[in-house]
Amino acid sequence: MYKILFLALFGLSYSIPPCANDYGSASDEINISAQMRYGTIAEAVNAINQAKNTRGTSLGCPQEVVTYAAPNISEPLLSAIENVWSSVHAPAIESYSVSCPRIGRYESNAALGAYYAMQAGYFTNTTKLAEIADMMYDQQYASWNIENPTQRNEGVYGYLNVASNDNCYIGGVVGASVTSLCDALPQYCLTYTSGQFAGLNFAISGQDDNTNTFDGGLAYDHGWVGVQMIESAIMQTDPSLKQKYKNSLLLAGQYAISEYAVKNHNYTAKLIWLLAELYAWTGDAVYKDELNLKLDKNLLPGILWDGDNNGMVDGTSPAIPFSSLTVTAQTPGRMWDGHNSLPWYHAMNAWALTEAYGAFRDQGDDIRANELKPYVIAMLDNLANEITTQGIIGPDALGVRDITYALLIGIWKVSKYENESHVNWEQAVWAMWNSGYFNAYSTHSVCVGLFLLIKSHKIYKPLAMRDDFVLGVDRAISKKTPIDIYPNPSDNVLKIDFANRIMQESKFIITNSKGKQVMKGFIGAESSQIDIRTLPNGAYILTTFEHEKVISSFRFIKE
Repeated sequence: MYKILFLALFGLSYSIPPCANDYGSASDEINISAQMRYGTIAEAVNAINQAKNTRGTSLGCPQEVVTYAAPNISEPLLSAIENVWSSVHAPAIESYSVSCPRIGRYESNAALGAYYAMQAGYFTNTTKLAEIADMMYDQQYASWNIENPTQRNEGVYGYLNVASNDNCYIGGVVGASVTSLCDALPQYCLTYTSGQFAGLNFAISGQDDNTNTFDGGLAYDHGWVGVQMIESAIMQTDPSLKQKYKNSLLLAGQYAISEYAVKNHNYTAKLIWLLAELYAWTGDAVYKDELNLKLDKNLLPGILWDGDNNGMVDGTSPAIPFSSLTVTAQTPGRMWDGHNSLPWYHAMNAWALTEAYGAFRDQGDDIRANELKPYVIAMLDNLANEITTQGIIGPDALGVRDITYALLIGIWKVSKYENESHVNWEQAVWAMWNSGYFNAYSTHSVCVGLFLLIKSHKIYKPLAMRDDFVLGVDRAISKKTPIDIYPNPSDNVLKIDFANRIMQESKFIITNSKGKQVMKGFIGAESSQIDIRTLPNGAYILTTFEHEKVISSFRFIKE
C-alpha cells in the first residue's frame, strides 16, 4: 500500500510488486475455494469477481518481486540446440535408473521432452522411456497397485510418503506438504500392495469435505504424467506396453474429471491440459464436457480481460482501469491473483488454455475454438512482452521451464501450424534459450525437445491423426494374435473366438469409456463367452491377458 501511495504522490499511479492479498480478503479466499468445489459456474465467477474488487489496483500484481536480466533475442542455430541435446540432455535421460518413486515434474517431464525429440528424429531409446512410464504406472492409485481403490481418487499418480531422513524423501515444499497431509488425514495415505513400490505409502488425495481441505496440488504433477502417458501410448512400439499406458491414461483422465477445481488456477490448469489432450485424441464428449466446465468455472474468469475494449477490467465494480495496474498487467491477458500472476504460474495457465484451444480446433469445434483463441493470444503476448521488454526472469529453475514451454507450445501448435506470425513469442523463446539455462540437465529438458521440433521445422500433427485411439493398438495386437469377438454390437453375450489358439485359463477385464474397470473374470477354451447383460449401454474395451501380458484389446458396443 505504501508503495502505491508513494508512486501516486509522484504521478505514478500503478502498483509494483510485491502485492498482498493474493486472493482478496481471507473471506474472499474461503468463498472461492467453496464455490470451486460446491458452486455453479456463475457462483464461482462471482466469487472471483468479488475478490478482484477487493484486490483493486493490485490485480495482476504478483506476491513476489521478479528480477530481470537483459534479453538476447537473437535466433539460435539448430546446430547449437542439437549439440546441447546430444551432449547434455539425451545422455542424462539414457543413464537414468529408477531407484525411488519420483513425482511427475522430474523424469516424466524429461521423458516428454524425449518424445518430442523423437518426433524430430533425435532420440530412439524407447526402452528407457518405458522404464520411466513404468515408474509412474506403479505409483498410480489403481487396481494394479492396491486392492479396491475408491472411485473418487482412482487414477491419481500418488506422492510417496516417507520420513524426511529417508533416501527417497521427496523434499522441498511437496515433501513437507505430503507429511502434513498424511499427519492430518491419514485415510488418504495408503500402502500399495503390488507393483515395484509394494509396501510403500502414498498420498492419494488432498481434498476432504469434512475438514474443508481443498488442496489441489496432486494435479500439478498429474498433468505432466498423464500427457507423458499419451506419448508413451502412441510412440512405444510394443503392443502390450501401448495398451498398458493407455489403461493408465484412461484412469488418469477419470481422476482429471472427478478432481474438483481449486482456487489456485495453475493446479486446475494441469487437469485442463490433460483433459484437452484426451479430448484432442479421443474426441470423447466426456472429456469435452469436463474441459468446458473447468475452463468456464476456473481458468477463464481468472484472466484479466477487457471484452468491450473500454480500458476497464471486466467484472470489477467500480470499474478498475488497466492503466492503474502493475506494468505486466496493463494489457489484458494476465492472471488476476497474486500467485498466478507470477510469470511462471501465468505460463502454466497459458499453455493449458493453448492446449484447450488446440483440442477444440483439432476436433472441429470451431465456435468454441474461436471463443478461446483471443485469450490464448493475449496470454502469450503478455508473457512474451514481459521477456522482450523487461528481460529474462530468474533465477528460477521451474519458472524457466514453464515460461519457455508455454511459448514453445504456442509457436508449434498455433503460430507455425496456422501459419501466423507472432514474432514476439519467438523473440522471447530465443531469449530464454540464449540465457544459458538449458545448457545443464534439469526439468528444462522438455523444452529442448520442443526447440528441436520447431527449429527442424517439424509441423505439429494432431493427436487423432498420429494414432487411432481405439483401433491403433488393437490392429497391431490382432495381427500378432488372431483373436476375434462377436457379435459387436451385442446386447447380452460377447463371444470370443481364439481362432484355434488353445488358451489356458486367462484373465480378462472390461473397462468403460472413462477407464473404469466394470467387469473382470477368466476365460479358458478355444472359444468362450462373457455375459454382459448387466452392463449399461455404451462403449467398452475388452482386454485379455496371458501370463499377465496383454494379448488382445478390442472395443465393443453394448446395446
